[in-house]
Formats: sequence, structure tokens, C-alpha cells
Amino acid sequence: MKRRKGLSLLMGLVLVLGLLAGCGPREEETGAGGGGSEEKPEKLVVWANNDPIQLKNTRKLAKEYEEKSGIKVEVVPVDLLKQQEKLALDGPAGKGADLVTWPHDQLGEAVIKGLVRPLEVGEDVTGQFSESAVQALTYDGQVYGLPYVTESIALIYNKKLMPEPPETFDELIDFARKNTNPSEKRYGLLYEGANFYYSYFLIDAMGGYIFKDDGGKVNTEELGLNNEGAKKALRTLQEWYKEKLLPVKVTADTVNGLFKEGKAAAVINGPWAVKDYEQAGVDFAVAPLPSIDGKNPRTFIGVKGWYVSAYSKNPTWATDLMKHFTSKESLLLRFRETGEIPPRKDLLEDPVIKDDPVVNGFAQQASRGTPMPNVPEMGQVWEPIGNAITFVAQGKQSPEKALDDAVKMIREKIQAQKQ
Repeated sequence: MKRRKGLSLLMGLVLVLGLLAGCGPREEETGAGGGGSEEKPEKLVVWANNDPIQLKNTRKLAKEYEEKSGIKVEVVPVDLLKQQEKLALDGPAGKGADLVTWPHDQLGEAVIKGLVRPLEVGEDVTGQFSESAVQALTYDGQVYGLPYVTESIALIYNKKLMPEPPETFDELIDFARKNTNPSEKRYGLLYEGANFYYSYFLIDAMGGYIFKDDGGKVNTEELGLNNEGAKKALRTLQEWYKEKLLPVKVTADTVNGLFKEGKAAAVINGPWAVKDYEQAGVDFAVAPLPSIDGKNPRTFIGVKGWYVSAYSKNPTWATDLMKHFTSKESLLLRFRETGEIPPRKDLLEDPVIKDDPVVNGFAQQASRGTPMPNVPEMGQVWEPIGNAITFVAQGKQSPEKALDDAVKMIREKIQAQKQ
């Protein structure tokens, strides 16, 4: 009798708890993806890049969220490259933002400093974006942000001098040989070949790499910048310089100047050069880089993402705001107002982007790209490898010695960084 009475009491308690749980705020009622455990805040603070056009767009999107959620969104202009430093000071003092933004290559440092928190979102959210963009905002196997802009270099060609882009890089080099006359400063192909950022695609295509990828995690102990693939790439680049297909000392100003003058049929450059070319009246289009050995070359891509501050008291709602900022409608509006290319899969297939001969070329290449490593150790790579490529271009060192010396120096600099 006592056991039956106890069982009845237990069943009654379960029923009451179930009813109480049913009375709590549901996910669709809160508007936040993480459920109703977090109290709805009166205000969220966003630090946005202080570029006037980008800032205006962010404020417009914030206003939409205010109307949808009833939460005031304060957008504060903070330079993109200074937000980490500011958050490290303001966050502990309770004056930081809920959402922050910076380029993906700064993410590793931010995670190590404890400035941002991992996102609690599933593949239903991350799957909306290109794999490379999500990879850029992933550190040590965890996703920390959602991407809103991606950029990459691509092949920009003068349609009067090159009616159609070559399908293979061999064809492009053959075109360059037939259309290059250094004495007249005329080039079939022109780019900053001695700049690691611009020539990484060649190293990657031939089997070189920076740090080994161990199942989505960056292994900084193993470098591939002096393996046989990387050395083959620099031997190829060396031949281009020997044939004078590329000038040894070339700057961005030289590339842009000769292209605008109609003396360079094609250049490898990024979207930042487009407005300059348009203002010069050049009839041009953009295409992904031609294939190398049957593969699409992977250029470095840069990704800008939104992150939830580790100091935010409203991480669930901040994540919800982030989802709004990176929705299809929001990023389409951002593209129209800022010209920044969105990394959403559905927008890359949208006629607004797909039918644009300039934007689509960059978008296609970015979707094939690989993010610059976002680990702090990457900071020790640029100078040694840049010097190595320059020495090869100038004929001062062989590719083998230049790369072996560079990797040795990178290892030493990384070791010193850890001490």
C-alpha cells in the first residue's frame, strides 16, 4: 500500500514538472536559437567596422532586428583591426560588445586570449555557407563565428586583348609568351609573383602547404613549404622570371598602372582593384584562375566573420542577431550596398551574383580557395617565405636553398614565440 501511494506521488510530481516545463518560453517565442533559458535583454551592442558604407548597412540590418525582436541594437563603429585590443580592455570592465568582427586570420589569437566563445549552432546553420568560409572561422575543431564576407584574388582580363580566359595555366603562360615585350612594358600576364600571398596558389597546386592539416586541426609542427611540391612551384616561377614573363621588381602600382594603360592583357588581383579599373574605362571581366595539372588552383581567401564576445551576458541572443546579420536577405542587401561578396551558397547561385561577369569570377575563385591559417604561428611565416621567393625571382638563390633556409627560420621564429 505504501509503495503504491509513493508511486502515485511520484507520478503526480512528474506530471506537475512536465506542466511547469511546458509553461516555460519556447524557442520560437524567444526568437533565440538556444532556447528560453536566457532572459531577453533590453539591448545588444555590436562593434562594426567604421567604414561609412559598411557601417550604414550594419545599422540598417540592426534596425530590422530591433523591429523583429523588440531588442534595441546599438551599433558602435570600431576599426576592424583594433577590435581585439579594445575587447581585451573593455570586456573585463563590462563595457564590451556582444558581437564583434575581424578578419579570420586573427581568430586563433582571440581564442587563445579567451576573447570569443564557440558558437552553439548546428550544420543546418553552418551548411548554408561555403565550406572554406566556415573552415576559416573554425579553430581547433570548433566553429567560432559566421562569415559575412569573403574575398580572393582571381584572373582579371582586358576583353579587347584577351577575348576569352584560357582554360589551363599552360595556355595562359603560352599566351603570355606571345604577348610579352618587356622593352615596351607589355605583358600577357602580370602579377606580384614575388609576393607569397599572390603566388601561394602555385605552391598549393603542386603539393606544397604551410602547416599540415590534421583532421581539421592545424599542425604547426609540420611545415610543407620546402617539400618537393613547393620546390617544384618555385622552379616553375623561376622559369617565368628567367623568360622575363614577369618583371622582377613589380609593385601593386605597376600592375594596376599597366593594366589601366592597356599594356597588360591580364592580371591576378583582387576585388579591391575593380573600382580603379572601372574608373579608368577598361573593358574587363573576371574569371577563376585556369586549371593546373587538371585541378582548380586554390588561392588564399580572406573571410570576415561575426563572433560572440566571451564577455557577453547574452550569448544566445547575440547568436540570434548574428544569424540575422548573415541571413540570405541580409547578405544580399549588404552585397548591393557595399559590393562585398557573401559566402552563402544560395547567394552564389543567385542571378544577382551569378550573372555579374566581375563579381561571379571572384565568387567562384573564393569558393575554391583555402583560408589563410588562423593560428598565431602564421605571423612567423610571411617574412621568411616572402624573402625566399624574392631571392629566387632575383636569381640570388636556388629554390631548394631558399625554401630550406626559409623553413629553418620559420621554425626558429615559432620556437622563440613560444618561449
